[in-house]
Amino acid sequence: MSKRIPWRECIVLSVLPFSVVANLDTALRYLSRVEQGGSFVVLCILSALIPFLCLLPDKWLRRTWKGLALAAVGIAIYSWAKIPIESVRVDRWELMTNFLHRLFHGEYPYLASSRYNVPPPVPFPWLYLISIPAWLTGEIGLFPFLCLALLVWVTPNRQRPFLVWALVTSLPVWYEVVVRSNIVANAALVGAFLQTNPGHKTSSIVKNAVLGGMVLCTRASFVAPVLVWTGSVFLASKRWKDASIWGGIAFLVAVLPFALLILVWGWPVFRDWNPLRFQGAIQSPLIPLTVLACSPWIGAALKKASDKFLVAYLVVLVPMLTLLVPIISDGSWRDDHRGYFEVAFWNSALVLGLLAWAVSKNEGEVKI
Repeated sequence: MSKRIPWRECIVLSVLPFSVVANLDTALRYLSRVEQGGSFVVLCILSALIPFLCLLPDKWLRRTWKGLALAAVGIAIYSWAKIPIESVRVDRWELMTNFLHRLFHGEYPYLASSRYNVPPPVPFPWLYLISIPAWLTGEIGLFPFLCLALLVWVTPNRQRPFLVWALVTSLPVWYEVVVRSNIVANAALVGAFLQTNPGHKTSSIVKNAVLGGMVLCTRASFVAPVLVWTGSVFLASKRWKDASIWGGIAFLVAVLPFALLILVWGWPVFRDWNPLRFQGAIQSPLIPLTVLACSPWIGAALKKASDKFLVAYLVVLVPMLTLLVPIISDGSWRDDHRGYFEVAFWNSALVLGLLAWAVSKNEGEVKI
């Protein structure tokens, strides 16, 4: 006899405590620069408790989410105006700017560097290309903000209030917006894509495949969630022909920027300076490749449409967890100049986890 556990409870047990720990780590790392003593301890405790605001009565969350969203917009704009971008000890905005600057000046973009890092930048080409509109405005901080706005917009009305509350009570999300980073933006794009429906018309499948290929070619850690989506959409219903059309076009769109880099600048420079070269250096490929291979079939085995959001969160989180072992064991997570612990671990998976929690609200129960 199967035991039934409320779906909302299942998500809360994994995602909200994850958000609590992420908030605490962010507070410990950054509040310590401006506060000391008892006030620092109180602020850290309050930071850790903020995500539990998402457990307030649903009616109250639904009544207040629009005001909260407007306040978030105001705070973001204020932070960009008051915090000099040159003073931020994060270089993702600089790498994105330098990448696009080199690209539009006919120089090989993956030789872009920053004050803190040598080339190559880590994200895949489509992430930079999607950020061009924000870059042209002169405020790259618009990129993560607009991506989060897109995620909220495509989320159904009945779940949107919970997502807004989950995002606003997450300090890592605020951190990414304030410092003009791109990991949360990337996760938001993935979360928005996971909510698309390719339909059954060939033209719709082709259009969706173009979007899917672009998302696939943004960051290696976000390939697995898209593969979970393909399994739940195509493999679960045995739409083999549609899966072949979608997969072929998505693959071509994903590899197109890489092919153009090789065509224009040649194989030797691409071989020596590309994002895969760096990503393979920070993590053994065994676990990520295993997750990638399993992701479509896990997606195909899901019984409910909403399950794919939780699994998408988990297939990003599990490889990131493997980064924790050496970082915690050697104590390097305490080093302010090493960001793998907070950035790669928290921010890569957190947005998808918060989306999974929001989408799963009022979804009933699942069998285990």
